[in-house]
Amino acid sequence: MLFSGGQVLRSNCHQFVFKKVDLEKKRRKVCKKCGFVDYKNPKIVTGSLVIKNKKILLCKRAISPGYGKWTFPSGYLDKSETPEEGAVREAQEEVNIKIKLQKLIIVFTARKKNLIQFVFLAKHLNKTFKPGIETLDAKYFDYNEIPWKSLAFPSVSYVLKKIGKLPQNLPIFHSFNKD
Repeated sequence: MLFSGGQVLRSNCHQFVFKKVDLEKKRRKVCKKCGFVDYKNPKIVTGSLVIKNKKILLCKRAISPGYGKWTFPSGYLDKSETPEEGAVREAQEEVNIKIKLQKLIIVFTARKKNLIQFVFLAKHLNKTFKPGIETLDAKYFDYNEIPWKSLAFPSVSYVLKKIGKLPQNLPIFHSFNKD
């Protein structure tokens, strides 16, 4: 038996049919043997813009998608993890740093990828940093030195452009359709 989202699943069981389920009567994939509902809920991504001496920390990805391109420390939430805990963990995993989150600066939805991302402004606490196993290189960039043409995703560019002129009213909520 496997468990998923509180439901018991039988291995080698799933024979999906579309059925109207729940109070909203939405058509969803349901296993006709065990009743498992294959919800397509968004994945949650969290990350941090780490600023030190007015420079922004970026990581060169060692994994796909976006292999060899730059991003800020971020990744999917682990089970039972808050966005804040995930952002701190991802910074540790990707660039071996300890950070202190200062504020939530943006929440956006990438509809095509079915994900929601939280981005926090963070302060680098320890003195050093080095690439982790998912990172080829890590470097602090002045805003005008950011490798704009070598960023991993359009959403990274969007977030970095937003911090160039942060509004007073934070966080920013945005639907992002280009990722």
